[in-house]
Amino acid sequence: MSNLSGFVVSYLVNAVWEVVLIAGAGWLVSRMVKRVGPQAEHVVWVSTLGLATVMPALPLLRWLLALLYVPHAGGGSSSITVAAAQGGGLLSRNVYTLPEMAVVILLSFYFGAVIYFAVRLAWSLRSTVRLVRQARPLSLTMEQEDVWSRCKRVFSLDSARMLGSSRIAGPVTLGLREPMLLVPSDFAAECTTQDLLAALAHECAHMKRRDFQKNLFYEIASLLLVFHPVVWMLKSYIAQTREMICDGMATDGLIDSHRYTESLLRLATMVAVGSRAYPSHAIGIFDANILEKRIMMMNLKKPRVSSALKYGLVIPATVFLLSVAVGGAAMAVVIEPTPSVQAADQAQPYGQVYKIGKDVKAPVLISSIEPQFPEAERGKKDKFEGACLVGFVVDSSGAVRDVHIKHSLRPDFDAKAVEAVEQYRFKPAMRANEPVAVALNVEVDFVRR
Repeated sequence: MSNLSGFVVSYLVNAVWEVVLIAGAGWLVSRMVKRVGPQAEHVVWVSTLGLATVMPALPLLRWLLALLYVPHAGGGSSSITVAAAQGGGLLSRNVYTLPEMAVVILLSFYFGAVIYFAVRLAWSLRSTVRLVRQARPLSLTMEQEDVWSRCKRVFSLDSARMLGSSRIAGPVTLGLREPMLLVPSDFAAECTTQDLLAALAHECAHMKRRDFQKNLFYEIASLLLVFHPVVWMLKSYIAQTREMICDGMATDGLIDSHRYTESLLRLATMVAVGSRAYPSHAIGIFDANILEKRIMMMNLKKPRVSSALKYGLVIPATVFLLSVAVGGAAMAVVIEPTPSVQAADQAQPYGQVYKIGKDVKAPVLISSIEPQFPEAERGKKDKFEGACLVGFVVDSSGAVRDVHIKHSLRPDFDAKAVEAVEQYRFKPAMRANEPVAVALNVEVDFVRR
């Protein structure tokens, strides 16, 4: 299996339990900051989604970075340190194996789900673009035009446009480059001035926050974990708190909260009786399906929260969420397939490779040579210090096999280190009084003082 396949399978397996752990911590933190308001809860859920997406890959990213060429500011005299490999195979990672068929099934399921939802998202965006192209300018009365101008002015949305469409049931926010509001063609004619103000104020809040662009980003980022039901729950909480934030923005400077909730009920009835649907990616006024909860929140008296209490809740909550996420990442594992017997024999002609410890005694170095500096470095007098890590196998005869660079210093230094290690000789490792092959690491230091 390639490194990429191993990375994907490991990410998939780690995500199964890490996402649940991080989401649980996010739920607890959201309860802690609930008094601060929906904005704080929204930030918590967005952060939880981000951590759930990134943290399962964090240990694997460190492993991949360790395979890259990393120059060191730092070879005269050379010293060699021999260290036993931590794993039972050729690599010093904590590796868990899966049957090849299980790996194939996991990858097929994962990529199938990602492709399906990516295509669905692309189709939704295509439908959204078509919806915008088919929309037409609205004919508004002077009073309705005043309401629209007032909303744009309060939210500083001078470039926002409002168009009409016969394909939607209620107001929706769209637009990547410039904010755009689509309403049903007959929406303005059927609404009272108060209801129109409530709808436009809410949608202008979405445009002010750039929720269309943010929602698109969340959808694309969450494709990595689209198979996980907990991720869908996280996106649901993000949508719910987003709607509550926009409700608060709408009632802060445009409309009284009591009249706003009355308008929400009437607008919900208008949208419900409509048989038309809009693309799933557009941001609508009733997207989160929590109208009752929103109305209850609007009618509750908002408690005043002091700055001391706000930071006293937010800072410990943030530390707790990050601690849980990092702790979960520290327990992540690397998954690799179980190689076939034929492939194992071809890759390891020296037989099974053991790790040192328990009933396996370490091999004893009986002869070695010091590595030489590369030609280009000889004769130089400036100080130089660096090291590269070389991995290899000591077979049952004590010979060195499969010498490879695990942590690079520089290609020319790496070649000299490999050349020296290939000439090592050992007294073989022993297991049950029988010589066996073991994996070792050698740190080759180059020092010029």
